[in-house]
Amino acid sequence: MKEEYLSSLKAVVDWRSLTVEEIDLVISARIRMYEESVKRNGKEPVREGYVIERIAAIGNLRMADNLAQAGKVKINRYIRRHNLRKEEDLRALQMMILTLNFPEPEYTSDEIKSDAGKIRQIVKQKYFPWRILHYAIMLVVGPRLYRHLIYDTFACIKGKGLHFGVKRMKMFLRRYPEYRFVVKTDFKKFYQSVPHRTIEQAMRKRFKDENFIRLLHVALFTYDSGEELIKILEDETSRKKRSTHWGFNKSA
Repeated sequence: MKEEYLSSLKAVVDWRSLTVEEIDLVISARIRMYEESVKRNGKEPVREGYVIERIAAIGNLRMADNLAQAGKVKINRYIRRHNLRKEEDLRALQMMILTLNFPEPEYTSDEIKSDAGKIRQIVKQKYFPWRILHYAIMLVVGPRLYRHLIYDTFACIKGKGLHFGVKRMKMFLRRYPEYRFVVKTDFKKFYQSVPHRTIEQAMRKRFKDENFIRLLHVALFTYDSGEELIKILEDETSRKKRSTHWGFNKSA
């Protein structure tokens, strides 16, 4: 291990000049130093640091890879190809994260039908490096984000799906029998329409690692659904205007 990196773990590191063993040593030392400082303070920091190192830790990448391909190996040839050179790919992804040097993102769209029969259009990226990267990010920042959601946030959260929401609703109805009405609303193309700037500002409130914010720009903010989304919403509005109940269906 090179002496300059041992003497100052906060220094800017030329990651490409290190061996994989040296990279793992620097990352683990930085994570350990951060965890010890949090432990000394005795409370959760307002804004977490050293996020990029925790995402790039090889153990985190291996776990993300396993989660990303769970149940999909037989139906996805790209995962099978990746598994032939798994460790090599994960080390390449680690270097991409640490240097923020990624290939040009390629997005493809697909339509899936939900259990309720609703057609949803999803936009996805290649398995390597992007989908492994998404899981690696969520393994690190997910617990912090979930802790700051209100308790009655359901769907897409482990252990808090549809059945959990139904149980909570029944409990509220028993506890407050005077309330008999429920307001149901829906945001058309909600995820595609959230401004990137809003997401960035929310992340800055929880995480102070500037490299992590740059990683979000690479991993998420390169996709822009602006013109496509406007056309979809305009077509929807045009279709509803032809309805006799336009006044009732008018979008907010």
